[in-house]
Amino acid sequence: MSIDINKKWEEALKNTKILKSKYQKLETFKKTVVPYVLLSNSLANKGSTVVRRGKVEVSPAFIHLPYGSFELKGFNFKETTNYSDETIKSFLLIRGVQLPSLKYNNNQLKLEVINKSLEETIAHYKKLFQRIEDTETGLIVGIPDIWQFSLLIYIMTLVVKCAKDDIKNFIDFLNE
Repeated sequence: MSIDINKKWEEALKNTKILKSKYQKLETFKKTVVPYVLLSNSLANKGSTVVRRGKVEVSPAFIHLPYGSFELKGFNFKETTNYSDETIKSFLLIRGVQLPSLKYNNNQLKLEVINKSLEETIAHYKKLFQRIEDTETGLIVGIPDIWQFSLLIYIMTLVVKCAKDDIKNFIDFLNE
């Protein structure tokens, strides 16, 4: 299976939608668990939605480690692209995608196909999260065939959101 990962990356950048983001920022000096629900149209069952529930553990959330030493685990790119996680990591580095040097460990907890449209499934999860007052779980609409790119885009937005605080926390730590 030969997939143009550059084309898929561009598609993910264009079509990934973050409908709800984790409210709390990533921790500076310890592991942060980022739960998510990633929705995409089913390629096999037209009109159905693929629901991936999981969590990404990001540890530790500093930005002072050597450039390019981030680690991806559990993203399983080989299953959908026939490329190893290391090949994808190299691709991202060549593209100028600068993930902070952290460990990103994806644990997919549940995978299911729901016989509802993507729009109906989005509405269901928005109502559910509002009803249970869930401020931690991200809700993402991603591309169906390389959904991992959409998940990485979500995680990158969280990392960027807390970079300023991480720098301040790290400087405060050094001054103690």
